Amino acid sequence: MKTIDLNADLGEGFPYDEHLLQIVSSCNIACGGHTGNKESMKATLRLAQKYNVNVGAHPSYPDLENFGRKEIMISNDDLKSSIMDQVQGLLSIAKEENISVNYVKPHGALYNKAMIDITTATVIVEAIQAVSESLSIMGMPNSVLEILCQKSGISFIKESFADRRYTSEGKLVPRSEAGAVIHTNEEAWQQIKSTIEKGQLESIDKQLISLKTDSICFHGDTPEALELIQFVKKKLVENSIHIQSFL
Repeated sequence: MKTIDLNADLGEGFPYDEHLLQIVSSCNIACGGHTGNKESMKATLRLAQKYNVNVGAHPSYPDLENFGRKEIMISNDDLKSSIMDQVQGLLSIAKEENISVNYVKPHGALYNKAMIDITTATVIVEAIQAVSESLSIMGMPNSVLEILCQKSGISFIKESFADRRYTSEGKLVPRSEAGAVIHTNEEAWQQIKSTIEKGQLESIDKQLISLKTDSICFHGDTPEALELIQFVKKKLVENSIHIQSFL
């Protein structure tokens, strides 16, 4: 039987976290950069433990105002310190709850920047390694961050998205552009099916691009997130594909 990891960005104040945690096999918990606090981290960790879901930290640019979705001017040292504080904050709470945190996935603009910019990718890798050398890193395949992780001996989890369109270069279409977010069940499923079965998907301009993946993300803040993932779960079962963590 084929398997695939499904992950979701959670602990961000949206209403479907517990419902999503009953389906996904991994979750990325906001740890204060774009949103999130001790209470939300603890609550999401406990739910992840309840449903036996693999846990990752979800650090961001320190930018609550823009939900971490805008690149900000910040020194490398300050960014490194912020990422370390965010990840360590989640790790500390997880330790109190006797829950393992196994990987880190950057959020929003920080995620996108690290895929193409070696300086940003280096800051992220150095920050994570300074906190714990056992943490894996999740990001887009064929990215600068993946190459750096390979060179640094860090386990890299290749991620694709169920609810986002891609450019022909294999990057995410900016949310500001029309058609960037997928809102319909069948479109999300066809993108996932193609990714799992063929290691490729169709870009927004109808080009086939190679995109091998270890984990597929559903954004918890997408209005249709719960409906999309419930439909995808049904289709995965029909196609004998088992939802299972990459660990």
